[in-house]
Amino acid sequence: MGERSDVPLPHSEYTLHVVMVGTEHPGNLGAVCRSLLNHGFDSLRLVQPKCHPDDIEARNRAKHAGRVLDSCKIYESFEDAVADCSLVVGTSGKREIGEKTQKRHFMYPWEFAQRIESTQQSVALVFGEEGKGLSTEALLRCD
Repeated sequence: MGERSDVPLPHSEYTLHVVMVGTEHPGNLGAVCRSLLNHGFDSLRLVQPKCHPDDIEARNRAKHAGRVLDSCKIYESFEDAVADCSLVVGTSGKREIGEKTQKRHFMYPWEFAQRIESTQQSVALVFGEEGKGLSTEALLRCD
């Protein structure tokens, strides 16, 4: 397996922190790290994960993004994980009518990228548990 070039990450005016709540599967954790680094980001925050960043499956899936696993931070609460962020964005794949829908402002990923590109703040992009997503309580804490 080849090594990743030591090329600096792209610079942006904002700092993006990906926050994963209750992650269960180490393979998913590794895949997120790989995707983060492939897109030029390296800040990962875990809230009460059910798997560990040192899990061999997470390491194998992360491939050359092991440094994201090495530097990720683990938090006991959602509030602690986003305390230093000026903008907290919750994600959801659900678009049907229901209790959570009333609390959302739907936006495509490329629209989100355009809206934050000129900000100079810390931004948290929050993902919930696999199969469950973010709780209504967590969504209410998002901007």
